[in-house]
Amino acid sequence: MKTHVTTLTERGQISIPADFRAGLGLHPGQKLLWTEDGDRALRLTVCEPPRRRSAADMLGYARTFRETRSTAEWMKELREGEEDDA
Repeated sequence: MKTHVTTLTERGQISIPADFRAGLGLHPGQKLLWTEDGDRALRLTVCEPPRRRSAADMLGYARTFRETRSTAEWMKELREGEEDDA
């Protein structure tokens, strides 16, 4: 079992040793859950990183704000506008 000693700063911060960060796949901003586990012991659990959103996800979300129509319906509406202009 690997062990490391770190120092608690005046502001209550600690550093996680680099080999532990690499082994756990930790990155800046990652959420960590601290749980009291007995007398003077803590358990550290790595929370799942938030899922990255893609452009397709955002389009799916935007769809909730508008009524969806088929391409044929859009084209019919556009063509009706052309007839009115003629």
